[in-house]
Amino acid sequence: MTLHSRISGLALALTATCAALLPATAGAQQDALKRIAQRSQINIGYSEGSPPFSFKDDKGRPAGYSIDYCMMIVEHLRQEVGKDKLRLNMVPVSTDQLPRLVGTGAVDLMCAGVSDTPERRTTMGFSQPIFISDVKLLVRAKDGYKSAADLKDKHVAVLGRTTTEPALKAYTQRTGVALQPSRVVTVDAALSQLRLGNAEAWARDEILLLGVLARQADKQNFVLLPDSLASETIAIALPRDAGLQRVVDQAMALAVRSGRADALYETWFVKPSRAAPQGLNLPKSVALKAEFDRLR
Repeated sequence: MTLHSRISGLALALTATCAALLPATAGAQQDALKRIAQRSQINIGYSEGSPPFSFKDDKGRPAGYSIDYCMMIVEHLRQEVGKDKLRLNMVPVSTDQLPRLVGTGAVDLMCAGVSDTPERRTTMGFSQPIFISDVKLLVRAKDGYKSAADLKDKHVAVLGRTTTEPALKAYTQRTGVALQPSRVVTVDAALSQLRLGNAEAWARDEILLLGVLARQADKQNFVLLPDSLASETIAIALPRDAGLQRVVDQAMALAVRSGRADALYETWFVKPSRAAPQGLNLPKSVALKAEFDRLR
């Protein structure tokens, strides 16, 4: 065999290998509706520790505000692909898995407390906002902190690979109050660091902090500081696919116009629920009302 023949053969082999990999990467981001129809299944990503958006209830089942939104979207997907018995595959997804699983189409809908950011929009799509939250600081009541300024040069627990750490750094640059991020992997680790005093505060979306506190027996031992470090829009995440985006947008608009979106908000943020037995009693923000009104 000549050198030219060997090079040509190698090139063909490399081309075939690349083609075989395409369905798992770039191809997975296209034709989401066709993919869902072919497998008769939709993969629903959720978080096990983001109440009231997404969590495991007392019976170990995924539940929450975002989960309920996704179930409404699934109703539309079943009609769109012509499969009344479209199977649901519930997939627990950690924060560090989010870009890969949603970006490649391994997860069709990510139903948790996912922040919609410009950086994330480079690899995934988002629904209309389902919540708008401030990033705040949770502290121990006995420590006596009254504002973020009291935490200058103190350690603040943040979940790794979330949008909170950049928000913390931006707040420091903007105000000169140097908050020292202490990265943790899980919600339980963050709460443990705070309880033990290894971190003087825990920074996260206000509603997610309230959701975690609502399920703690010692919630009276913690206080939310009034300072807002940043404002974040929370939405359903999905692969960047025009067909799937269209169905999601239609489902969201119908949920608002029919009143189901308002009812869901009342269920999870005002009344007693599986996430907060005493209820969160959190009125809808002006910003979220405006987002809902745009769809009416």
